[in-house]
Amino acid sequence: MTCRFNYINGVDSLERIFVALGSNIAPRGKRLEEGRDMLRRISSGGWKESPVYETPPVGPEGQDPYFNQVVSFWYAGTPTRLLNYLKGSELVLGRKARGHWNSREIDLDLLYYGNKVLSGRPQVPHGEILHRQFVLVPMNDIAPDWRDPLSGNTVKGLLADLLNREGKIPFRLVTGEDN
Repeated sequence: MTCRFNYINGVDSLERIFVALGSNIAPRGKRLEEGRDMLRRISSGGWKESPVYETPPVGPEGQDPYFNQVVSFWYAGTPTRLLNYLKGSELVLGRKARGHWNSREIDLDLLYYGNKVLSGRPQVPHGEILHRQFVLVPMNDIAPDWRDPLSGNTVKGLLADLLNREGKIPFRLVTGEDN
């Protein structure tokens, strides 16, 4: 395994990254696989991935259900460079502009960049984490004890709080036969 390091202020560093993947345009499973492949190219190790879940869409009516997943890995670049890579990867993988919260071929959202708190672009932690079961459920699968740097609460605790507020939305675990 090759490890790359980011040299910042005289210190080598790697950051634990969490990225949410989503797709609701067929072939959804293949699109998530291609997204994972793009992310593995920049991973410096420590790869973790949740199961894939099918979830109801959020946003405008008439959308198909989403496949959602969270992956995590060590990363040695800057937050801005990572965000640019994610947005560029979406374009390479065929994402078309359809407006906010509309159907998408692939969505790659930066959730956490280590314990950093940044405003602007990128905003980390992602501003909608606390309101998204389709992010917290898969993240809880791979990092239940990860602490949100803003609240200090664990992912397990954030998920429990969200479920208490709104009840569980329908999730279906995706198997290999699904697309």
